[in-house]
Formats: sequence, C-alpha cells, structure tokens
Amino acid sequence: MIIRFLLTTATLLFLNSSYLYSQIDTLGVNNSRVLLVGSSLALSLGASYAYVENAWWKDISSEFHFDPGNDLVYALNVDKAAHFLGGVYASDLFSQSFLWTGMKRKKALWYGALFGSSIQLAIEMKDAYAPYWGFSKYDLGLGSLGSFWPVMQSYSKDLSALNFKFSYFKHSNIYWDLEAQRDKNPSRFAWYDDYPNQTYWISADLNYFLKTKQIPDWLNIAVGFGLDNTQYLDNSTKMGGNNEYYIALDYNIFKLLKNWQTPLSRKVKYFLKYFKLPAPTIRVSPKLKFYPFFI
Repeated sequence: MIIRFLLTTATLLFLNSSYLYSQIDTLGVNNSRVLLVGSSLALSLGASYAYVENAWWKDISSEFHFDPGNDLVYALNVDKAAHFLGGVYASDLFSQSFLWTGMKRKKALWYGALFGSSIQLAIEMKDAYAPYWGFSKYDLGLGSLGSFWPVMQSYSKDLSALNFKFSYFKHSNIYWDLEAQRDKNPSRFAWYDDYPNQTYWISADLNYFLKTKQIPDWLNIAVGFGLDNTQYLDNSTKMGGNNEYYIALDYNIFKLLKNWQTPLSRKVKYFLKYFKLPAPTIRVSPKLKFYPFFI
C-alpha cells in the first residue's frame, strides 16, 4: 500500500516538475523555486491523498484503534520492508526537490526526512480507522526509519555504501488465487499488494567494503527478502508461508551508466537506482536454488 502511494506521488512530481536532479543553485535559496517546490509537493500529495482516500479507505470504522495483531502476520512482514523502502524513497524525493531550491544539503536531507515521516504518519492515521487494520507502530517506526536513512548516510561512509532496492516479477499466481477464494477480484495489475512476487534488497558496494579495485566499481552484492507462494486461507485470513532469502549480484546504476549524462538520463537513473535489475542469484532459504537472472 505504501509503495502504491509513493509511486503515485512520485509520478505526479515527475510530471509536474522540471527540477529533479537539475543543476543545483549553490548561491543561496531561490524563493521562486521554493514556491514552485512547495506548490508541486502540495499538488502531488493532495492528488495522491484524494486517490487513496477513494481507492483504499472507502469503508472506515467509527473509532480510532491500534492494530489488533494482524500487522505482524500480514505478508510475513514483507510489507515492513515496503514501508522502510517507501520511507527512503519519499525522503530522497523530497530532499532532491529542496536541494534544487538552493537549500544546503544537510538541511534538505532533514526536511526530506520530516516530510517522508509525515507521509507514514498520515497513512497510519487513516489505517487507524480502517475496519480490518489499525494504527501500526511498527509500520510507522520502520517507515520513519527509512525516511531518516538518507540523513544517517550523510553522517556515515559505511551507511552510504548501502542502498535499498525493490524487484517484482510474477513468478506465482497465489495472490490472485487466494483473493478469489475470498470472493475478491483484484486487478491483474495489482502488483503492489502481490507480496509473494515482490523482493526487497539491501545492496552493498563491494569495492568499498573489500578495499579493492580489482572488482568493477559498478558491481555490487545484494541480500534479498521476500515471501514464497505457500500461504493458505484460514477463516478468510492468509496464514502460513515462508520467508525467502537471496544473495545476488547487483549494479550501481550511476557508475554503470556514468557516460550517459543528459537531463533525461539523470531522471531515469534516479528512478532506476531503486529497482533491483536482473542478475545471477542464489535463493538460500527456504530451499536452495540458483537463478541465472532473477527478477
């Protein structure tokens, strides 16, 4: 759910702005740009909120309540990785906008983190009135941690050598099969709720950690986290299943495409850096398996 919200916001920002990864004005804050960024953020967030208000929260309960425990069972916590990555992505997106206004980098990162955390809080406040969910302190905590991740990276070279990514490929139809058993008919494009086919990754810069230049500077290694297709329904609730863990090669998209330097390319690389591209992969759990090019 958080991924769909952020992608909607990011798409609107992309369409309504020309500033993402544009040349940054280092002479000071440009008030006209601040106004443009502020209005674009307000428009994008407002449009995103209106969309999710109608699409997700049509049926609401009458009282505020905390999550009763469903949260730690749902998708075997793969959704927690989504909240964390969503926080990272939102924070980075907002920070880049503030940088373009001429704001100093550290200040822009802090503003981005606060805006990213605010999105997480807004979503949880809405979930607090949802009939089957509730306010989740875990979702809020991990989403906010993700929002402050770029700030932490700015203070630590070790953390700056780590990045988080997402991949999706329809390996299984289990999500749609289980939803059909619950008399639901989600869109065949509802990938954002299809957790069995999502994988979340943490990617590490091999050259930095191994202190060697023998490895191409664009080649990284990643550890993945996902959910297999063995869930089943128990009283209309998804139960069972196993978490999946992977080790894979990965790419630093900026170093791999370092010679592609155009305004459009910088925007494309900005978005691509959050997606895990196909690469040789080993699934280490629950069953060992090698994939020549896992998505």
